[in-house]
Amino acid sequence: MSYMCPVCGYPELEEAAYDGTAPSFEICASCGTEFGYDDSGRSHEELREAWIANRCRWWSTTQAPPPGWDPAAQLTRLTRAS
Repeated sequence: MSYMCPVCGYPELEEAAYDGTAPSFEICASCGTEFGYDDSGRSHEELREAWIANRCRWWSTTQAPPPGWDPAAQLTRLTRAS
């Protein structure tokens, strides 16, 4: 099972960002958000705006983007899921 990043909409997180109360501390390969750290002082919306302002760049330097990776489509899925 995979989970969607609440910041950028990347659909391949290994764990849910939060299990209801506790953060996963997983880092999203797409936007680089570490749940429980980066979002402890900024909202997911603020982190999303910062990622968009950085031109939605792929964050991970050790994991390549999946074939056909489309950050605009991710964001569209995210807003539909809300």
